[in-house]
Formats: sequence, structure tokens, C-alpha cells
Amino acid sequence: MFELLTSSRKTARQRILEVACDLFYHKGIRSVGVDTIVEKSGVGKATLYRHFPTKDDLIAAYLEEWEKHDWTQFDEKIAKYEGSPKEQLLAFIDTITNTMKDPGYRGCAFLNALAEFPEESHCVKRLTVEYNCSLRLRLNRLTQQAGAQDENLTDQLMLVITGALSLAHALGSAGPASQLKALATHLIDLQVA
Repeated sequence: MFELLTSSRKTARQRILEVACDLFYHKGIRSVGVDTIVEKSGVGKATLYRHFPTKDDLIAAYLEEWEKHDWTQFDEKIAKYEGSPKEQLLAFIDTITNTMKDPGYRGCAFLNALAEFPEESHCVKRLTVEYNCSLRLRLNRLTQQAGAQDENLTDQLMLVITGALSLAHALGSAGPASQLKALATHLIDLQVA
């Protein structure tokens, strides 16, 4: 779905992480073994373990990389509407909508990972909570700048975004998830002048 670097000279760590990101996202974390990552990345097992001592370390790096990717996309999209918070909110929603339309879309990486690792003590739980808190914080900042009077709009948008992200993989982006933009716009229009 994304590449870490466009350069042809990637470090062993970058190759490992890029392969792990692709495989974890498209095949599932539990179904991908370290041997497969070693084989596809072209590095030795010792090199993988030097950079990622445990599979959990690699999982954490995968989710951190996904988060960086998402924020870069969001920031680039909303920067085009600097000075217009309502348009930034709509651009934020557009970014999510476009992500769901990607032919390789397999759901939200964080929700998928959490489904595989629901344990409270696992790093996936912590990283998923952190990601969603960051998403909520960003949305709240935009809704407040746009003129929303309270956090209800933020929470409503979180619900419709999460629902759309979940349904797009299950039912396709042309199904209920296709209503994300219309529903989000309606909610924004109700609370923002």
C-alpha cells in the first residue's frame, strides 16, 4: 500500500520493515512468519533480529510506520486548505474515502492488528489506543477551529470514520462505506457555520 523509501538504496532495516508492512497488512500478522520476511527481504535472520529482537518489535515498527504514513497523507491533504478549517475537515474525510477506494485496501491496519492481538498487555493495544487518541485529537482541533461548540462533532466523526473503515473491507467501498463523505458533511454542516 505504501513504500518507506523511493530510493533504490534501502538499508536492511528498511527492506525488512517494508516487506513486513506489506505482508502484515495483506496477509495478517499472525499468518506471516519471520522466515517469510527474511526470505522476501533478502536479509539473514540474524540481521532481522539485530534490528527487531522480537516479532513484537517488528509489529510495533509496522504500526508506527503506518501511523507516520497516515499523518503524512492527512497533513499534505489539509495543508492545501490552510486558513479554512471546515475545508480541512472535508479534506481529512476525503483522504479516508480515497484510502478505502484503493484496490489493495484491506481495512484499517490498526483495527486489523487489534483483532489479531486483543490482549490488554500487547503492544498492539497500546499503539491502537495511541493512534485513535491522536486521530481524535486532530479531528477535535479541526472541529474546534471550524467553530464546533463542543466535542460531539469529533466523536460523531470518529464513529462514522471507524464504521466506514470497518465496512469498506467487508462490503467494499461502494457499499455503506461510500456514505462516509455524505454523512460526515451532513454532521459538519449541522454544527459548523
